[in-house]
Amino acid sequence: MKIAIVLTVKNEERILRQNVQYHKAIGAEHIFVYFDNTTDQGKASIADLSYVTIQDSVAVQPFINNKDLEKFTTKAAEHHTARQCLNTFHALKTSEKLGYDWLISIDADELICTSAQAPSNLAAFFNKIPKETDLVSFKTRESLSRRATYSNVFAEETLFKTQPFFGHRFKNIYKNIYNPFTKTNERYSYWFGQHLGKAAIRTNRNVIPKNVHRYQKSTGKMLHKTEKGLVLHYHAYDADDFIKKFTNFSNRPNTFLSGNKVNSLKLLLRDVVNNPELNSEALKEYYKKYLLFSPKEIRKLKQNRYLGVLRRNPAPLQEITSVQKVFQTKIKPS
Repeated sequence: MKIAIVLTVKNEERILRQNVQYHKAIGAEHIFVYFDNTTDQGKASIADLSYVTIQDSVAVQPFINNKDLEKFTTKAAEHHTARQCLNTFHALKTSEKLGYDWLISIDADELICTSAQAPSNLAAFFNKIPKETDLVSFKTRESLSRRATYSNVFAEETLFKTQPFFGHRFKNIYKNIYNPFTKTNERYSYWFGQHLGKAAIRTNRNVIPKNVHRYQKSTGKMLHKTEKGLVLHYHAYDADDFIKKFTNFSNRPNTFLSGNKVNSLKLLLRDVVNNPELNSEALKEYYKKYLLFSPKEIRKLKQNRYLGVLRRNPAPLQEITSVQKVFQTKIKPS
């Protein structure tokens, strides 16, 4: 079973090498990394790795006559996710030519996890997937930020939020975040990033991107899919990453590729980080005060109580140690 990974990255030098090393260690044979208007030294950080293909985001022109990709080619200049979908399609076609069985499309701040405790094994995982399955969806777990700074967040953080919503407003978990433009505290979910998951595509099945989270058959036939395994999302995991992430978002539109509005928290944080009145130190303090989870908040999350006595199912936090074990046993420090 031959598995490849595709990443589209912008200014992810800090975690990029660790990401590709991790996926190589758990069984990926090759990683395609597309750099999208990057300005850091990300390319140099992985240039020595023979199992990585490095290139910039693909040009629109070769795909301009492909009707299945029209949504992406017409919006590539404006939407980074359109460019990401084109990169994934390009990597999929390359993977098919090279004889890979599966292609997994993720971001640099995401890791695939097929076991919460034992180190993941991609070949063993995919060997158990039925042959008729075209696509495997990985459910998202979001890292719980409990430090202002990490050295290697993949190797250091083991607590993850399990889901953004719990079925009833009394069960849902919120965090008060200050809006400096209205000078008010606003209540948001304790879950900050994407919750739609990511996917692995079986090659040579006429599968094409619908967006960065969803896929469809180019033939219009039914897509045979299953949900299995996890994608761990280290979203704005510390103060520096928070600033970098939303600096990257400075010129991105207020709507997604679908036309739906970007959620209000992401828009608020984008505007906070790009506010010329706030310097780096002020932004780090903002992160510590409003986005970091304090020991008291973590204790409350672990207690898992609502309305005083009742428990949520699943619990809001999950301990996942398998990634840490991979870094401890299978990856030599750079």
